[in-house]
Amino acid sequence: MSQTFIVEPLNPAKHCREEFGCGVEALNDFLRLRARKEMEAGTSACFVIVPEDKPTVIAGYYTLSAATVLRTALPESVTKKLPRYHELPATLLGRLARDLRFKGQQIGERLMASMLHRSVRASEEVASWAIVTDPKDEKARAFYASFGFQPLTESRQFITMKSAAQWISAR
Repeated sequence: MSQTFIVEPLNPAKHCREEFGCGVEALNDFLRLRARKEMEAGTSACFVIVPEDKPTVIAGYYTLSAATVLRTALPESVTKKLPRYHELPATLLGRLARDLRFKGQQIGERLMASMLHRSVRASEEVASWAIVTDPKDEKARAFYASFGFQPLTESRQFITMKSAAQWISAR
């Protein structure tokens, strides 16, 4: 029987951030030291995935914040049906990490599904044309591409909200 997980906003009083270990010190440190401060400052929102039977244990997390995409960075095939704004509203997937203790339990896929659902729902209330992310390496780039993200710049990938909604409805 597979384990049931819950995705919820980070609650520093409830979730044990100190035990989290994904193998990338910058991502561990962010969760332990900066996530709460950024949430309080209103610069990013952090969501964690926890086992239903161990709700204090963080199996993974992601962050979302507002961003923009320069129209000039997009291919003409993408922009021809868009308003002629200099910048387009976007949602930034800033960080995504899985604790090594939960390897093989599809935590990354569950986090991505949650992030896509949350971003599409939010874009219905506050316009956001796309989700953007800055993968840290080729493995991360391939992971995001498997969800429909495509290159935007050398260091950034994107998926339109329309494509994200199509991914959700196909599941």
